Amino acid sequence: MGRVVQAPSGQRFADGTAAGGWWHELDQSGHIMCDLCPRHCTLKPGDRGFCFVRQNVDGQLVSTTYGRSTGFCVDPIEKKPLNHFLPGTAVLSFGTAGCNLGCKFCQNWDSSRSRAVDRASDVAEPATIAEAAVQLGCHSVAFTYNDPVIWAEYAIDTAHACHERGIRTVAVTNGYIAPQARCSFFEVIDAANVDLKAFQEAFYYKLTNSHLQPVLDSLTWLHRDTDVWLEITNLIIPGENDAPDELRRMCDWLLEHVGDEVPLHFTAFHPDFRMRDHPATPHETLLAAYELARSQGIKYVYVGNVHDPQHDSTYCPACGTLLIARNWHQVGAYHLRDNRCAQCAAPIAGRFLDQPGEWGQRRLPVRIAQFARAAPQPPQAEPAPAGAAGPARVPDPDDPAAPPRNSSLGLTPREQQQILRVACEMVVAGVCQRAADLSDQSCGGAAQRPVAGVFVTLKRGSHLRACCGFLGARVPLLEALQNAAHRTATSDMRLPPISPAELPHLHVAVSILHDFRPVTEPGPERLRAVEVGRHGLRIQHGEAAGLLLPVVAVENGWDAETFLRQVCRKAGLPVRAWQDDAARLQTFEAVLIEGRLDPDLLATAPPEAPPLLQPEDLQRLAAHCRGNVVALVLGATPNYYLPSCPDMNVQSVGLAVRIPQHHFESTSSQLSLRPGLPLQSTLYQCAERAAQAIKSMQLPTDALDEIHAEVAVLYDSAMHGSVSDADLQGLDPQRRALVVLERGRYGWTFDRDRTPRELLDATAERVQVLNPRTANVLSLSADSSCRSMAVSSLPHPQRGTAVRPPAVAGVFYPSEPAALDALVDELLAGTPDAPRVHCPVVMVPHAGLRYSGRIAARVFQQIVIPDRVIVLAPKHSRQGTPWSVAPHDNWAIPGHVVPSDPELARRLAAAIPGLQLDAAAHQDEHAIEVQLPVLARLAPAAAVVGIIIGDGDLEHCQQFGRLLADFLRAEDPQPLLVISSDLNHYAPIDENRRLDRLALDAIRTCDPAQLYATVRDQDISMCGLLPAVVALEALRRLGPRTACREVAYATSADAGGSRDRVVGYAGLLWG
Repeated sequence: MGRVVQAPSGQRFADGTAAGGWWHELDQSGHIMCDLCPRHCTLKPGDRGFCFVRQNVDGQLVSTTYGRSTGFCVDPIEKKPLNHFLPGTAVLSFGTAGCNLGCKFCQNWDSSRSRAVDRASDVAEPATIAEAAVQLGCHSVAFTYNDPVIWAEYAIDTAHACHERGIRTVAVTNGYIAPQARCSFFEVIDAANVDLKAFQEAFYYKLTNSHLQPVLDSLTWLHRDTDVWLEITNLIIPGENDAPDELRRMCDWLLEHVGDEVPLHFTAFHPDFRMRDHPATPHETLLAAYELARSQGIKYVYVGNVHDPQHDSTYCPACGTLLIARNWHQVGAYHLRDNRCAQCAAPIAGRFLDQPGEWGQRRLPVRIAQFARAAPQPPQAEPAPAGAAGPARVPDPDDPAAPPRNSSLGLTPREQQQILRVACEMVVAGVCQRAADLSDQSCGGAAQRPVAGVFVTLKRGSHLRACCGFLGARVPLLEALQNAAHRTATSDMRLPPISPAELPHLHVAVSILHDFRPVTEPGPERLRAVEVGRHGLRIQHGEAAGLLLPVVAVENGWDAETFLRQVCRKAGLPVRAWQDDAARLQTFEAVLIEGRLDPDLLATAPPEAPPLLQPEDLQRLAAHCRGNVVALVLGATPNYYLPSCPDMNVQSVGLAVRIPQHHFESTSSQLSLRPGLPLQSTLYQCAERAAQAIKSMQLPTDALDEIHAEVAVLYDSAMHGSVSDADLQGLDPQRRALVVLERGRYGWTFDRDRTPRELLDATAERVQVLNPRTANVLSLSADSSCRSMAVSSLPHPQRGTAVRPPAVAGVFYPSEPAALDALVDELLAGTPDAPRVHCPVVMVPHAGLRYSGRIAARVFQQIVIPDRVIVLAPKHSRQGTPWSVAPHDNWAIPGHVVPSDPELARRLAAAIPGLQLDAAAHQDEHAIEVQLPVLARLAPAAAVVGIIIGDGDLEHCQQFGRLLADFLRAEDPQPLLVISSDLNHYAPIDENRRLDRLALDAIRTCDPAQLYATVRDQDISMCGLLPAVVALEALRRLGPRTACREVAYATSADAGGSRDRVVGYAGLLWG
């Protein structure tokens, strides 16, 4: 063996990169192997490792991200998450580009999968980072966002600089590090959170492109051989790593290898990157994992990524006393003395201070460059987009520095004209990514006039295109206007970036804010202070804040109360938070100046973005993808990266693979309008899917010679409204693809031979649009190797197995047959005998049986259950088709098999357009399954057919109900319709009960339109609204009118749940 390098030498190069450690030479031709992580990448000169940031440069390993960060921010330490390490203190967090795992669910993929090391990177030497931490009052520095193992040289040097200044260090890591590198890396780390992503090798191999055992080895070593404070995170992904048996095995392993005092955080998954087809983790799943881990013996268990103060707080394992209260990342009560419980003196594992820090929930972006100067200045907070949650700079009406009250600003017509002109010039410059050349920096003489804030709004027709603003006391108008206009043009993160092609179709409005006044009336009397048409609203409660301009209420036809509810919704607050005296409510006025972009300005903007890729680039990419598909089918090593072709972030890619002789065609795609997708790694994922499809065909090997591949790369988004009112002006089919999005589903069509209207019709049909008024229409510039390509994310219906296995046993009800039978006995006990009645429709809740099962049992005990039951349920996951009927022959639950009626299911699918026989949609659904234990006991011979209704507006749901009534009218006897629905979710108990009563009153009218309007207008989170609308419409059509009777009502608090976040349950029957 040639040269072997362990610890890095500390050598730096002229471009700022550094000599890497942990590698060895393989031969005399310059080939080396990286020994830092278990991948052991073999690199010829010029090659980069899987992580992309470690490179063979002239036979030497180089760390290419040394001194380069993708951003700095001060966070609460609890956000890492670390709950037992310096609670309440601030931590300076930063990361770089790249990662040594390939997680398809990555929550930081924009940096971890970046192939542009210099993209938006801040240059920061280790000493600068330590200086910043000291000046910002941080107790620690965290290496996070991407895995610090791959930039170990930079992390180690930064840790030394921090320790010299008394700052501690934190590593947030996946633990995927080779044994020979562990000691050097972790000897400078004070605390670590290790992400144990699952407890099955198949998960690691399939979803992270890595292996489980090296992570387990790192955990064992950290606990056994170091003094690093250790906490563990497990991100729970529905359907992938949430099985109770897996969680139980993981807890048993942890107890054996790291003990019962290492905190364990169960965190919620949010669909991102390659796994947008998976649902977010239900809160109930996190709570089930929490209870399981506690029952297994782990002392400190937490839930994260959700608002749950009860289960994110620390309790004494000896006496149960609340030790550290947390609300999001805000530390409240603190009852520790010398690392011991203040109540019983039991020792509490961790690294604690005498008193907690006071950083709170704040998140402070940091410009690191200013700390490299001799006289560094503190960082300034960024102005926030319109209505963004979180603290923002709001003028205090009682502050003498605030603008004078009752000021109309006195702007002349010429000043208003010039203000609009400057805003338009800034918008055009921002969209075209160039510096603005203002025609009149004086704004007609008004530039230096102090204002409370400015918002710039862009609309296309009636649809919002972008709106951002600037708020601040006594800010010169020009400064606020330039800031707001530039941010509107470039940085409204709620919507896709704006294309130059859109500019001719946009309407521009400038709102200049003034006369902020606090609303001092108490409670509901605040309503009297709001005048629609005159006032805008600003509300702030804790860290949540929201603002709505005066024009918003006018355009939407809201009254004052609706306006108040909507500003609460904008802030992420309960809709009645405006009545809370603790909420800071303000009215303000605005001068509104609006118009369109002048033709002379439009002439300076390009009509289309230039192509990203040339035809020869597209042909190389297509050949590269074809080669990877063949290699993956054969089990050979693919090429992850094509050096001769550009790589960049784009908004969508498509890969079409055909084998004409075998009638095989596969088109796969990914779409991310903001922040975008890394081009080459996304195409590789598409090639993986094509290879899997070819493998499933079991084609002969010589068929691979006939594979043909085409690629399309989409970027430069333009919005065109909704399917119902799309404005297709400016859409050139020669250059642009048309995109339709609805509720997480999308499709796009690029076809040079079709008209824009034909593209829209074809794409909307492919997506199976259910609500044309809310389905968005966009176009994207397309660089394509072929004349046409069409994709859809709508899944194909799956036949599934004859027996549908239980999905939520052990979570929503016991997994052991005896325990489940005992629970059903308990639910059925105590109900007085009474004659059973015939009912066409009932409604029952579908939470965990211990919460809502008694109500469902009381309903079913009072009715005659016929031999066929149709359960209409909401869709809680993104899997499968929007409207689906379960195709299975039977349902399995512990100890029982419940029959279905596949022939009835087939006839229902044939009778109702859009309803599909699809097992995938039912795979993880709980709303039907939780009804089965009680039905199996009371009517063991009854066949249960399950229907899931995931999307739709009132019109589509009423059409569904009409067709269902027509179908049922011909059935003799008619099946029972069961609405499976909970009521409002997660409000404080009194508010939840109020909202539940509004929904129940609307249900009892038996009017589906009134129910739909009530739930939507009052912002009631009744999950089974659409199934209820369908059933009520069917009931109304079947006639004669039947009365609705409420059998029972309760909330989750009645079963021992929190009173701060309750769910409502009701049992109803019609008969």
